[in-house]
Amino acid sequence: MEPFIVFSPALMAMLISGIAEPLPRYENGKARWIAFLLAWLFSAPILILYAVKIYGIELMSAVIVYGLMAFFPAWVLSSAYARRPGIRKQFSTLLKPRGHAGWYLVIFLIYPGFQLLDMGITKLTGGKVQSSLAELGVQGAAILLLLEFLKGFLFTGGINEESGWRGFALPRLQARYPVIVAGMIVWFFWAFWHLPYDLGRGIPIGEVLKNRLFWNLVSSILMTWLYNRSNGSTLAPALFHPAMNTFGNNLPGTTISRGLLVALAVFAILFDRMWQKLPSDHPAVYRDPALHSEESSEGRVPVPIYR
Repeated sequence: MEPFIVFSPALMAMLISGIAEPLPRYENGKARWIAFLLAWLFSAPILILYAVKIYGIELMSAVIVYGLMAFFPAWVLSSAYARRPGIRKQFSTLLKPRGHAGWYLVIFLIYPGFQLLDMGITKLTGGKVQSSLAELGVQGAAILLLLEFLKGFLFTGGINEESGWRGFALPRLQARYPVIVAGMIVWFFWAFWHLPYDLGRGIPIGEVLKNRLFWNLVSSILMTWLYNRSNGSTLAPALFHPAMNTFGNNLPGTTISRGLLVALAVFAILFDRMWQKLPSDHPAVYRDPALHSEESSEGRVPVPIYR
């Protein structure tokens, strides 16, 4: 049941996109299954290794349980080759990202870039940098961070969430509202969606409110900025989200890195004039297929509707 909840944003995006634009279907269905197999072969070893190394689960149990759970990220990634045009367009930028490659570098200059800069400044000014990763050594810390990031991308915050939040909801909202308004609407539902998880873990209410009402808002602004700057590529927020979780939770940070995040969010609002709407032909704005023809019908075959 948990995977269905975790993947509910992506699954709902898939369902609605498929219903909104089901025809004409792409002719070749083999590409979807080849993509699914390759995505599963990529996802399963990562999730299994994570379960063994981090959770301490016995190997055979991890292979069975997490091998099956890998079907979920594999299905989402392979949706870039779905036969239904609505689903294919919705998920295509996970495997065929848009925009300049430099914007994907910016993601990692923020996380963990700001924290590494923070650690460097702290050391130069005579402060002490304490991290739970220190006892793991360089190799152990690198393995942990890599596994956390990859697992986050595949299963907790990456493609499972951002395919729905920024990838699906944001462009549709930006078709009607200014960028900052659209980003804040997504932030509200994104934060609210996490409340059962927060309360179930027994996190103090004060911490929940600070995280969801302030830091999630800052993060939502940054992910909105990256999504738009990458020309509506879902891969951008799907990379930023697990980078934020992985490095934000495991690397130390002070008011320096936190201040840089807030400053960057303010810069993004002002520099991109987020109080304005994007042009209707911007690639990060949803275009109603009933009003626009974005793709040619080459490679598709009409599927009759039976009544």
